[in-house]
Amino acid sequence: MAAIPFVMIYLIPAIISAGLAIMMWQNRYYRGGRPFTLLLAAIAWWNACHALSIADTTFEGTLFWSLLQNVGIVMIGPCWLLIALAYSGEWWRVPRWLRRGIFVPELISLVLALTNNLHYLWWATVEADTSRPFLWLSVTRGPAFWFHTVYAYVCLAIGIIVLARASWQAPPVHRYHARLMLTAALIPAAGNIAFLGGLKVPWNDDPTPILLFISAALGIYTTMRYRLYDLAPLAEQEVIAGLPDGLIVLDSRGLVAEINQHAPRLLGVHSDRWIGRPLTQLVASSPFGRDLQHLLNTTITAPTRPVIFDNGSQAIEVRIRPLQSAAGIATGSLVLVRDVSERMRAEQERARHIAALRLINAIARSANNAQETGSLLNTIARIIVREGHWERVSIGLIDESQQRITVVVDHTTHGTGQLQNEIMSGAAAATLIQRIQQGRPELINLAELTEEDPLAIGLRQAGLQSLLLVPLRHEHYATGILGLATSAPKTMTPTLSELVTAIGELITDAIIRIRLYEQVQRADRLKTGFLATVSHELRTPLTSIIGYTDMLRRGVLGELSPEVQETLGYMKQSSLNLMRLISDILEFSRMEAGQLEMEVEPVEVSAIIQNVAGQMLPQARERNLALLVNIPSELPKVMANAGRLEQVLINLVSNAIKFNRPDGRVEICAEPRGEWVRICVKDTGVGIAPDDQERIFEEFQRVRQPNGQKVHGVGLGLAICRRLITYMGGNIGVESTPGEGSTFFCDLPVVSISRIVGERAGA
Repeated sequence: MAAIPFVMIYLIPAIISAGLAIMMWQNRYYRGGRPFTLLLAAIAWWNACHALSIADTTFEGTLFWSLLQNVGIVMIGPCWLLIALAYSGEWWRVPRWLRRGIFVPELISLVLALTNNLHYLWWATVEADTSRPFLWLSVTRGPAFWFHTVYAYVCLAIGIIVLARASWQAPPVHRYHARLMLTAALIPAAGNIAFLGGLKVPWNDDPTPILLFISAALGIYTTMRYRLYDLAPLAEQEVIAGLPDGLIVLDSRGLVAEINQHAPRLLGVHSDRWIGRPLTQLVASSPFGRDLQHLLNTTITAPTRPVIFDNGSQAIEVRIRPLQSAAGIATGSLVLVRDVSERMRAEQERARHIAALRLINAIARSANNAQETGSLLNTIARIIVREGHWERVSIGLIDESQQRITVVVDHTTHGTGQLQNEIMSGAAAATLIQRIQQGRPELINLAELTEEDPLAIGLRQAGLQSLLLVPLRHEHYATGILGLATSAPKTMTPTLSELVTAIGELITDAIIRIRLYEQVQRADRLKTGFLATVSHELRTPLTSIIGYTDMLRRGVLGELSPEVQETLGYMKQSSLNLMRLISDILEFSRMEAGQLEMEVEPVEVSAIIQNVAGQMLPQARERNLALLVNIPSELPKVMANAGRLEQVLINLVSNAIKFNRPDGRVEICAEPRGEWVRICVKDTGVGIAPDDQERIFEEFQRVRQPNGQKVHGVGLGLAICRRLITYMGGNIGVESTPGEGSTFFCDLPVVSISRIVGERAGA
């Protein structure tokens, strides 16, 4: 009965160690879980056998349990070494055969211990010791025992060195639990060395099993408290620390099990202790605390998408990935934190550039399509306000001679402003004109102005804080001013300056272009009106001249001599030429004014060609020219205006007769070409040089003949022909070789089959 207290001293640690071994076995899938389970089982076995050896009162029983406890003793050294390797990250650097091979020497020692009665290499002598409150053995240790002891201490020493190095290399957030693990390894070593050296405990027994239990309990506390089996070992911190991102490992309770050196900086949290503390509490002082706490309190069952938190000066991207063991058990989560401030700033800058380009593009399109200044400026103002950066846009045109500004446009987010169509003069106008004389955009904030400044009074009355003045300059002269205003303070940046300068240049160029266009249009209308008036006024007396010439030639006023008749013939011919020129000018002016009306319908090309040939035959015979017609029997109808097509062909045949050589010929032909019908007028005249073949279809263009003679006329005939053919949906052109003649052709569209069927059905 006296031995019961001593039995309990060893039996209680044995029971607790066994329970801890079972608990660690449940976490055996984590790195270090299996050797820790084996160590706890060995400690439990050693303590249990030691308790039974104390409880047994016989020499044989005490000897049996004393030898059997070596099953646990020989496992201690190798197990501690494996735990140190696993904790420090050296586990995977050691081959599997070597991790298993470190048990071989101890297994040999165990066999020698259990068979000691055969060779006495473990204990050379064994005697009963009655000096204690219980029966014990006094032994003389043999070589096998000392071999085991040396090997066990070698394993323990290597493990201590590995743990010491891990503790030394650990970052500050890991040093606390690294030192706890090192302390746990040193406790049993120090106790066993003291016992072997002769130091006795009060009950005069080996304290090593108890110390091992204390050491293992401390290791379990460190492991459980800081979830060491969940995290990457300390030696791997070199890799983790090298990551530019923050990394935090949380256990299933949300406690920090691992963290690298970048995470606290990225989260903006300064704390001496992270490991083992709830992350939700640690981030409470973070600039992103509220958002992070909401994210961390959400149940995570699958990897989250990146979530970006931005506090204005810094932006971080947070991802959370759940962690599971090999058995599929949820063990915690991995939190990745990345600094995306530069990326966000780059994206914001890119977005601003895109918005600026979009704004400039919209303004440029409006400027290119605009034909009136007022509508252009209103459109530009609406576009700028719609972008949302400015609440009010005003555009004024400057009259420097009178020092006044006419506000052409005043557009706000609510519509037209009260300044539209107002004329600014006096001190306010002079101040604005003076400010833009420098030629650079100027940002004016209300806080920078004095109370008496007219700008300050105007801004205050309109409820505005910032006004950006952009000069509209042309050839170093200020032609206008663009004002952009907002109720929020603004800061002038190089990007903003470049943007508004580009907008100002676009507006200025558009205003100048529209003014020039309006001047050209006005001049063109004056020209067209002048031509129409002159043509009309010239036709009246010219008609009288032709009429009187005919009367004289018919002898109404008496017989005339042949010489006078010849002279009157020349007068009539000149008058007819002049009448044709006047008709061309009048026709061209009507086209320029858009007053030409033409109805296009299906026409018979062959009938028009025959009619033209009949009209032009006398002129051809007068010059001794052959006029030929070559038309196929089946020629499809074309879409055209019969009268205008006849006018074009008469002009082409007349030119062919005029510029032909004596005894030459003129041929009119037509042929179908797919969806077109080509009508050609061929001559055997002087031809046209390649450089002039396109120019002759332009207005008021004439070419010289090869002999140097100038062609009579104003150069409108072929230009009118081109316009008429174009109105009818066709094309006109020329093919010519100098000295061999020319071929003028007109391509007109064939009437579609569906239209022919429709006409027949209607008939």
